[in-house]
Amino acid sequence: MRVRRTRPPTMLAAGAVAAALGGCAASPEFRALRAERIRTTDEATEVKVFLELRNPNDAPVELTTWDYTFTVGDRTAYTGPWVASLTLPPKQVMVTEVPAVVPASFGDVAAGKWRIGGTVGYRATGKLDRLLYQLGINRLTALFGVSGEGIELARAAPAAGPVPAASPAPAPEPPATPAP
Repeated sequence: MRVRRTRPPTMLAAGAVAAALGGCAASPEFRALRAERIRTTDEATEVKVFLELRNPNDAPVELTTWDYTFTVGDRTAYTGPWVASLTLPPKQVMVTEVPAVVPASFGDVAAGKWRIGGTVGYRATGKLDRLLYQLGINRLTALFGVSGEGIELARAAPAAGPVPAASPAPAPEPPATPAP
């Protein structure tokens, strides 16, 4: 008697992977909060873009890498990758900072319209998701693009108040001497 396979093994494996990937995490959601000028030199202005990230999933989602472009007006100021290295708790919102550099040739960017966009790599944190990620099968990416207007000066850290002087420790009492 001859046994006939209805599906080749590669199709079965592909089907298993597709089924496993079907349960993967939904993409994180992004919202622009603001952009701040951190430092300005003769060559460039260092900028931090603050983004609000939302995890719509019932499980944590780990962000791995950003690959993005920062534009001011219609000009590309910065393009590059950056390691995200953060985990979004389930059903939570977090704020993160993404760095960029604006060349001095752009002039004063304080009132400029800006946009940051590209891809962010992420992975779900379940055991199967981790295994598939390590095997190179489950490399998830999400597109993002957010914009704002104005690049404000960095908010100053709160000034530390005066530090109270430490009270001197009381002098130790001399040891009792036995009576003669």
